Amino acid sequence: MVRLIPPGKSLIEEIIPNLKRMERDYSPNLVVFPGRRPSHFLRKALARKTQGSFIPPVIFSMDEFVDHLYEKNSPERKIEGLDAVSLLYDIHRKAINPLGGGSFMTPDSFFPLGLKIYRDIEELYIEGIEHHLVKAIEPYAEEAIPEQTVKRLQSLSFFYEEFYRKVRERGFSTRSLRYRAVAGMIDDSAMERFQQVIFAGFFALTRYEKTLFQKLLAADNTLFIFQDGRGMQEKLVELGIRTVVEEWKEPGPEIHFCSSPDTHGQVYALRSIFDRESEENRHLGSTAIVLPSPETLFPLLRQGITMLDEDSYNISLGYPLQRTPVFAFLNNIMELITSMDGDRLYVPDYLNFVLHPYTKNIYCNGSTEITRILFHAIEEGLTKSATKTFISLAEVEGNEKLLQFVMDKFPQEQKGVTKELLAGHLKSIHRNTIEKFTSFENVRDFSLKCTELLTYIFNNSTAKLHPLFYPFSESFIRSLEAISCSLMKDIAFTERSSYFTFFRKYMMTCYTPFEGTPVKGLQVLGFLETRNLKFKRVFILDVNEEVLPDTRKEDTLLPFRAREILGLPTYQDRDALAAYYFEVLLQGAEEVHLFFIENDRKERSRFVERLLWERQKRDRTTDTKNYLSSVQYKIELKNSLPADIGKSDAVVKFLKAFSYSASALDTYLRCQLQFYYSYVLRLDRKEEISGDIERVDIGKFVHYVLSHYFAKRKDFLLQEKDIDIAELNALVDRLFLKEYGENPSGAVYLLGRQIKRHLRDFFLKYFVPLIREEAMSVLSCEDDIRIVKDSF
Repeated sequence: MVRLIPPGKSLIEEIIPNLKRMERDYSPNLVVFPGRRPSHFLRKALARKTQGSFIPPVIFSMDEFVDHLYEKNSPERKIEGLDAVSLLYDIHRKAINPLGGGSFMTPDSFFPLGLKIYRDIEELYIEGIEHHLVKAIEPYAEEAIPEQTVKRLQSLSFFYEEFYRKVRERGFSTRSLRYRAVAGMIDDSAMERFQQVIFAGFFALTRYEKTLFQKLLAADNTLFIFQDGRGMQEKLVELGIRTVVEEWKEPGPEIHFCSSPDTHGQVYALRSIFDRESEENRHLGSTAIVLPSPETLFPLLRQGITMLDEDSYNISLGYPLQRTPVFAFLNNIMELITSMDGDRLYVPDYLNFVLHPYTKNIYCNGSTEITRILFHAIEEGLTKSATKTFISLAEVEGNEKLLQFVMDKFPQEQKGVTKELLAGHLKSIHRNTIEKFTSFENVRDFSLKCTELLTYIFNNSTAKLHPLFYPFSESFIRSLEAISCSLMKDIAFTERSSYFTFFRKYMMTCYTPFEGTPVKGLQVLGFLETRNLKFKRVFILDVNEEVLPDTRKEDTLLPFRAREILGLPTYQDRDALAAYYFEVLLQGAEEVHLFFIENDRKERSRFVERLLWERQKRDRTTDTKNYLSSVQYKIELKNSLPADIGKSDAVVKFLKAFSYSASALDTYLRCQLQFYYSYVLRLDRKEEISGDIERVDIGKFVHYVLSHYFAKRKDFLLQEKDIDIAELNALVDRLFLKEYGENPSGAVYLLGRQIKRHLRDFFLKYFVPLIREEAMSVLSCEDDIRIVKDSF
């Protein structure tokens, strides 16, 4: 039986009257939705109806339904993307003509390509397209297909054939293989144990989903509930279902449009609405904030709904792991290890890691203050010797001068802090973080060390007190466990950096699930999480092109024309899917607010344009300004004059005792206020180690060399023999070693060569001719000369 309901009707409320029950027992029913979230709302609706405890129906998402039927007869393990890429990589390595030639022969370089291949062949398999059709696609094309594309399709056909043969040989299964198997074996008897089976809320179906549905359509105990909307009639025709096209006479929602220049403008506009309603004590029940772009989640949480208690709203969407602080922390240590020169650490990267909030807040004697002072003092100490850009852990840990400098930073009342304590604490942090990442046996060892690092940070720092650290780290550990248990676990990379490349590429595919189950109060949902749900009030942010619908280029090896010929879904089908769910969501609401960004890089969605066009036709106007509200920033570029600072007796006393250098006098004459802040209050910008050698540092070093060279050549007439280039070069080498350390590399090494060459030219082309022509004597070197003038 098939039922088509209006787009504005609640799918959940339509299901309930069709459930069979014995008093409070709904267990004889099976309900299947496209996704998992509607099950929470169905249970809530049943609880409201029964006003007490009850036995719920069996509720599955479509994937869970297929897995349930498949696993009743077949025990094969379902492999995930990592396992699939491992199998594909093995096939790729052994291929006579590997895809891309020699470009993808390492596991880390093959990984993103392997994911694309896996997605494509899974799509081909679930759509019932045989591998030989992919290989022989060229004759079916109306226009010529580029030779490179033909080769790619032939390679894809090879992977397609070999992969599923290998999967069966090893006793595995995939999502598509399960769908295909279940569609082939299902019949009426599979549903006999249920009095009522309901499939509800489906729209776009794969070939084997259609096959499965067509087999169950004739069953007496099976009901299909479809919700009408844009494109639904065509989908029903594909299933062989003929329905009467009805014009649903529904009032439609009250729609508000808001344009803003950026994300924060959207959030500000939403906040303004909620603030106004908070003053009116308006209830937020049956309200949804929809985020098609997960990047907007934290601006919303930190600025948009801060007036709400955390218990009054629920979040359900996937947030990219690569955008989390935990990823930034792990990326910091990986960048540090990658930039190492032998056993020496690149100082800017070392400081970035130890000054990360997770690292510098590791407990010492039950307090994080000691660690913070320790690392900030180390930063200051290393900054003072900014010319040394590489340093080993042993040099940091065993530098008595540096440790004493750190000790001097601690207040005298800080009891129990000794150099031995600080050295031991520093070594402990290094052993549990940096040293763990200097070598790996294989992928499994790498993933375990990442897990150990996160566990160490969780147990020994304040990180667990940070908002959302626990769910983020839990998602990372779950993803790392998937790596350590996958078929890739025994792969060993030649280069240490390859582990980091693999990690980054894998984490780009991972999400942390905000899987909220409460269904009361405000719902913050991803766009797909709104499927089959109805809300009275809907707020949708980021209603922009390339977001809703997501019109970005498809991440596939199959070009658009090839997909058309093979009958695979294209970006047009993806856009139609988004249009259907968007329309159904709006039709089910009473009040809708659409927020979008308009600037030189973003434009409002075609869905917004369609809605505006409908209004223009209704009102017989070409103007849209009356339909839009906008957020605009008022920026005042105004420099207010700083207040005068009077010269107190204390300041006058300071100025009289102060030693004025040439640069200090220049500053005073240019701006007395700047002089006050720089020299009286001694406020200055924080010095940082950039890794680049500053011109002022080069100048100081050259002065240092000249001072040492001419210090023993003072107070006598210089002769040409006193200009000794060999002695000069030896002096430069000795002082350079002292200033920049052993084994300089890269820019520092080149700098040493350049200084020697320029000083040699300076001596031979300036001093030698000068000595020949004039009587020359060195009177002093870098002397500090001071005079007193008018008591200053």
